[in-house]
Formats: sequence, structure tokens, C-alpha cells
Amino acid sequence: MDRNNSIKVLGLSFGLVLSFAFVELIGGFLTNSLALLSDAGHMLTDSVSLLIALIAQLLVQKARGKRMTYGLYRLEVLAALVNGIFLIGLIAYIAYEAFNRFLSPEPVLGPQMLLIATVGLGVNLIAGYLLYKSSDENINVKAAFLHVVTDTLGSVAAILAGVAVTFWKFYLADPILSIGISLLILPGAYTVIKDSLNVLLELVPAAIDPEEIEKEIRKVKGVIDVHDLHVWSLTAGSVILTAHVVVSDIQACNEVLKEVEDIAGRHGINHTTIQLEREGYCCSPSCPLLQESGIRHHHHH
Repeated sequence: MDRNNSIKVLGLSFGLVLSFAFVELIGGFLTNSLALLSDAGHMLTDSVSLLIALIAQLLVQKARGKRMTYGLYRLEVLAALVNGIFLIGLIAYIAYEAFNRFLSPEPVLGPQMLLIATVGLGVNLIAGYLLYKSSDENINVKAAFLHVVTDTLGSVAAILAGVAVTFWKFYLADPILSIGISLLILPGAYTVIKDSLNVLLELVPAAIDPEEIEKEIRKVKGVIDVHDLHVWSLTAGSVILTAHVVVSDIQACNEVLKEVEDIAGRHGINHTTIQLEREGYCCSPSCPLLQESGIRHHHHH
């Protein structure tokens, strides 16, 4: 994962979106266009979300110290969660404004609105393209990308509304399109929030089956038993596995470890911590997982 590239992309996108947000804000007042004012509000909101994402990436990149052995990678996930919630709020705002405009449509300067909205679409497409290239490998950038998508769709809606107003004086086009956009954005916002919570709650990533991993480890030569197997994500693209592996011959530990690491790698896990044990060894009774369950052996989590 190239975090330096993510910082550059977020910084450039932030500058583009923030700059044109003020252009649309002024244009909205001059043309009396609620669509442009709404889109300007969207872009200002997204500027904040991009700034949050950028700050999180910078902190993650610079974080060092004895008390941060895992770094601050969870900041990426926290920023994505905040942006996802922000996105839900933005969708609610779009729907609210659309409802008000549906009840009380106002005349606007169609040609001027079209020009500004078209330029805004170009700015959003550039920012969206930059973010899209990094969105698959970073949940924080993905959340920022979804915000820019909302702006892009908002610009398209403003253009279509401008065409409808200019040529047919159909002022209800704007609220109708705005409601449609809100429904399109909602699944993406839900996905960002769900993925962020899955990481923060240390759930097993959806694409990984811990039971299958345990079965494969048990088949390794020299392995007698596997317990206390845990799989979770530190952040997007960083999956961790820990497990206790009971072996028949402690002298073969290097071979066993290599096999277990290979199994984990095939399942998309890039960091493993394996505790090798001889038969008869058990975990300390002070272990909180044992205390809660009342058993002496753990299972996969």
C-alpha cells in the first residue's frame, strides 16, 4: 500500500474540491440556483471529509514510538467511519432540500447554472479519477472517493436540471434528480460504515474462513492440535493471524512455522504470530478469554 501516493492524491483532491466549492457558492447566489448552492454545500462538506482523510494519512505516516507498536493505522479506519457517517448526513440533507424544492420550486438563471455546473463536473471527475486509483487498497481513500462521487452526481443533476429549466422551464427536475441521487449513494455509504465497524470490532474479514485455515494447519506434518486462533484486520489490506499450534517435535518448529505462514498467505493474511507448544501445555488461567468461557482451550475467533 503506497501511503505517500495516498497523501498526494488526497491533498490534490482537497485543493481542487475546496477551490471550486467557493466558485459554485458565488455562482449559486448570482444565479439564484438552489441546485448550485446545494452542490457548493456538498463540495464544502466533502472538502472537510477529504481534509479529515488527509490528516489521518499524515498521522499514520509519521506515527512512531514505543507506545505505538502497531502505529496509528486504525486512524484510517476511524476517519473512514466519520466520513461514512458524514455521508449519511449529507444524503439526509440532499433529501431534505429536494423535498423543500419540490414544494416550492424557484426560477433560476438556467444558462449560467449550466456553465458553472459543467465546470464543476469536470473538477469532480478529475478528483474522482485520482481517488479511484487508490480506493481499493485504502478504506479511508475509498470513503473520500464516495464523497466525491456524491459531488459528481450532484453536478450531473445540476446540469440536467439546468437543461430542463433553460429549455422547458421544468423546475421540478432538480428535486426529482436529487432524491434519485440520494438513493444511489446510500448503499456505498452503508458499505463504508459497515467495513469500518468490522475492522474496529476486530471481526474476521468477510473473505476469510478461520475454520478452513484451522483445518489446513492441522494437516501440516508434525502438528497435533490448533487452538486460540484469531484473525482480524488492523486496517484495510493488513490482516493478522495469531494461533497456538501444538507440535510433536519442537525441533521442527521452523518447518511448521513456514508451512503455517504459507497457509496464511494463501488466505490473504500478511502478518502472523504463532505460539508453538508441546502437548500438555495449557494457557495461563488468568487469560480473560478462558475466564469468560470457563474452558481451558480457546477456539478460533
